[in-house]
Formats: sequence, structure tokens, C-alpha cells
Amino acid sequence: MKQIVLFFLFFLFTSQTAYAEFDIQFAIDQAKAGDSIHIPAGRYQGNFIVKKPIKLYGQKGTELYAQNDEPVLKIEHATNVSIENLRITAKNKGIVANEMVNLELRAIELKDIQVGIHIQRSRHIRILENKIIGNYSHFAEKGNGIAVFKSEDVAIEHNTIKQVQDGIYVEEVKRVDVQRNKVTNSRYGTHFMYSNGVKVLFNTYLQNVTGLMVMMTTNLEISSNTISTHNGFNSYGLMMYDTQEAMVRKNSFLHNRVGVALQKSSVIQIQENRFQMNQTALEGTKVDERSTIMENQFTGNILTARSDNQGLRLMHNFYDDYTGLDVAGDGFGDVPYVAVSSFGQWMVRQPVYQFFVASPSVVILTSLDQQINNTERNLLVDSEPKLMSNMKKTELSLNSKQLVIGLVVTICSLWLWRRGTRV
Repeated sequence: MKQIVLFFLFFLFTSQTAYAEFDIQFAIDQAKAGDSIHIPAGRYQGNFIVKKPIKLYGQKGTELYAQNDEPVLKIEHATNVSIENLRITAKNKGIVANEMVNLELRAIELKDIQVGIHIQRSRHIRILENKIIGNYSHFAEKGNGIAVFKSEDVAIEHNTIKQVQDGIYVEEVKRVDVQRNKVTNSRYGTHFMYSNGVKVLFNTYLQNVTGLMVMMTTNLEISSNTISTHNGFNSYGLMMYDTQEAMVRKNSFLHNRVGVALQKSSVIQIQENRFQMNQTALEGTKVDERSTIMENQFTGNILTARSDNQGLRLMHNFYDDYTGLDVAGDGFGDVPYVAVSSFGQWMVRQPVYQFFVASPSVVILTSLDQQINNTERNLLVDSEPKLMSNMKKTELSLNSKQLVIGLVVTICSLWLWRRGTRV
């Protein structure tokens, strides 16, 4: 038995030594175009460089770590490069790619890094199924999880990112798809600057300072995302500044300080979204008249909307605090919904007032605004608010199911409680 144990330990030790002796850079340098390099499990120290069309695959337990402040892996001036199934740790940058065509980064874990993946001046990029974890330092001392500059045709999908400055940072990029990612505990979940042809679909943004920050960007589709719990002093679910031609559709904005804020933006369509339990659902400043807020649901928000004197166009939305009737029976209220709030207008000018937003005096003031405000009715008014009877059947069905389940749970709880008291 003792000999077997000694043999096993000897085999394990020699195996680890053999893995450690594998020379990754030598294998890269010797590889021919189109070759695949399989890296054995183990820890490898170095700053590796790829400049040819090859594929790097790591086995389970393959880790690359930097020996200095240089990136662990540089990929530059090449086409058709694929990197997959690696773990990377670095003091500074994990992966840097420059002037690439057809690059795929898949199933890579980057942990305790300053900058995860940095791409610039590249085309046809796929960043898929990666896990990026920053550190616990202040946002000013962190880098971005995934950053892409001056590139085109980029897909960033199925990544998990947390504890970085900006989860996904995109600047001067044409045609970028950001889909099914999850970004938490960062400054901005996703940040767009000077970009065009943007799709943001089915992502989850949770507990960042701001979920989505969009600046000087055109031609966007932001659909089917969950944007929740961004409630710091300067937090937003979605902030759009100097943005043109955007469709914001079928998203859920939940528990944010401000659900959606528009500043100096035009041709923005906000449709079929769910605004629930936000401090302020909508905020608008210098928004053009071609922008519309249509067929959304507003439930449980402290303030529905606030704006400057240009206002926001509200059309056919559902408001849980609407008290009008539907005499005609067409599913729309006969009396306009007035979203004007004097206190909300003050908050636009003095954000510090937000600390008093739920006070009794503010609630009374908002109620009076909706009943008697005639001077600013053109600013925040929905002339035909949607009533519950006109909501989608699927939504009503879901609410009915939730009600039934809640009643069953309540009845069972009462029955068990009474049975316990009798015993």
C-alpha cells in the first residue's frame, strides 16, 4: 500500500512539472497558420504574444498570469485568431487586441484584474461566455471589464462581469451587439460613446451606479433588458445624453432612483416598457417633440415623470394612480392623465430635493398638481391613458396566476397556523 501511495505522489509531481515546462510562446512561434495549440493544465507565467492565425485552447485548470504590468496576452496584426478556455490573472490588463480581423475570445475567466479585455481598431470580433471579476478598490482606480475602441462588427454576448469600472465600454464602434450579458456592482453596466448601429438585448444590469449610459450615439435598439436597483444619489437605470434615433422597448426598469433619463436627445421611442417601484420613472431635459413615451406600464413609482419646460409626449400609457373613468368602454380614460409635479420640476433643478420625495407634504402637493394644475398641462399629459381592461391578455393572465398562487399560500399558511395553535 505504501508503495502505491508513493508511486501516485511521484506521478502527480512529475505530471505537474511536465505541464509547467510547456513553453507557450515557443509553441506559438513555431505554429503554422491555422494550427491549434492545446495548452496542458497548469500555471504559466509570462507575457504572451500572438501575431498569426492560430487557435489557443486551454485544458481545465490552465492559468496564465503576468510577470509584470504588461498584458498577459497580446493579439495584434492578425486574422482568424481564437482563444478559448483559459484563466487569466494580471496586475493590469488581461487581454489586449489591436488591428485584428475575425477574433473570437470564448470561455475565458479573468479574475482580480485592472482591465479585462481591451480591443481597438479591429473588425469582426466575438467576445463570448467570459467571466470577468475586478477588485474591491474605488471605481476611479479600476478599469473596464470589456472595452472596445474604433472597431466595427462586434458581438459581446453571454458574459458575466462584476466589480469593474464600466462592465462594457464601447467608443467609436459601428455595429455592435450586446446581448445576454450580466453586469453587477460596477460603475456603468454598459457605456456607449460616439457609436452607431447599437443593439442591447436581453441583458441584466443589477446594482451598478447606472445600468446603461448612452452618450453621443445614434441608431440604437435597447430591448428586453432587466435594469434594476440603481438607486444612489446620481444613479439611473438608463441615461441617454445627446442621443438620436433610439428604440427603447420591452425593458423592465425596477427599483431605480430614475428609470430612464433623457437629456438633449431626439427621435427617442420608449414603448411597452415596465416601470415599477422607481423613485422617478421618467426624466426629460431638452427632448424634442418627435420623441414619444407610448404604451408603457407605470406601477408603484413615487413620481411618474418630470421634465423641463419642453416636456415629454405621453401616449396611451397605463398609470396605476390614474383615477379617471372609461365611459365609452374603449379601454382608454375619458379624462387626461396629468403627470405634472411641481416637486418633480424642482428636483430637476435641485437633485438634493430627492431626499424629501416620499414626505407627506410632497405626496399632497403631487395630488393637488394632478387635480388643479392648468398652467403646464401641455408638458406632461397623456390625453388617452390606457386602463387595465385594455392591457395585454398575457399580462393579465400572469397577474391572475400570481394572485391565485398568493391566495393559496395565504390560506395554507393560515390553516397551518390554526392547526398549530390548537395543538
